[in-house]
Amino acid sequence: MIQFFHVHKSYQGQPALTDVSLTVDKAEFVFLTGPSGAGKTTLLELIFCAERAQKGQILVNGRNVARIRASAVPYLRRNIGVVFQDFKLLPSATVFDNVALALHVLGRPRREIRRKVGEILAAVGLEHKVDSPPARLSGGEQQRVALARALVNDPAILLADEPTGNLDPERTDEIMALLAKVNTRGATVMVATHDRNLLTRWHRRVLTLDRGRLMTGASPPEDPAGAITEMETFPSSRPGRGSR
Repeated sequence: MIQFFHVHKSYQGQPALTDVSLTVDKAEFVFLTGPSGAGKTTLLELIFCAERAQKGQILVNGRNVARIRASAVPYLRRNIGVVFQDFKLLPSATVFDNVALALHVLGRPRREIRRKVGEILAAVGLEHKVDSPPARLSGGEQQRVALARALVNDPAILLADEPTGNLDPERTDEIMALLAKVNTRGATVMVATHDRNLLTRWHRRVLTLDRGRLMTGASPPEDPAGAITEMETFPSSRPGRGSR
């Protein structure tokens, strides 16, 4: 489902990822861990084309995102749910509208949108906040809205950047159980986390990054014939930033 072949990413000469090769199978649940600045967020961003690598190839659901046209990126993202570390909620929209946005973009019927948004908000314990703007929510509640938005479209791939970082232990267990349920339904799940307790309690494969290098948990894939060529160099959209 996700394959990296000798991927390099840097920002103004500062390496964020160095020679990363890995394979995440369809319907696999994987933790991505490592210290702050290890490159976890950068790796996730490369998967959904928020950033481009300077070298290497990345295959996502059979598509080579190194060569994908900008006009095709929105179609790729329709099958990827993302929980951002900083949430990225629309401040002027209600909880309902934030979660429903992806379904509106896909042109789903209003009745289906109401049903699916109601179901996913109930699953994250926020059905009573449906009409609230994000500013009236706690950090943990905003995080759950971001998770609901990522899940509402039943994505084939779910990428979550510290999805339990602002939650208490009880709510963390609830969210992790929800992610596990999504995984059992066939979604490929990758969770970036600093929380060592999650790695201990939820027995899944762990990918460990340290200063941009993958240390453990990866089985480097074989290079597909003719696929591994040096990529065009793309300028960073955020100059001056170090590895993340």
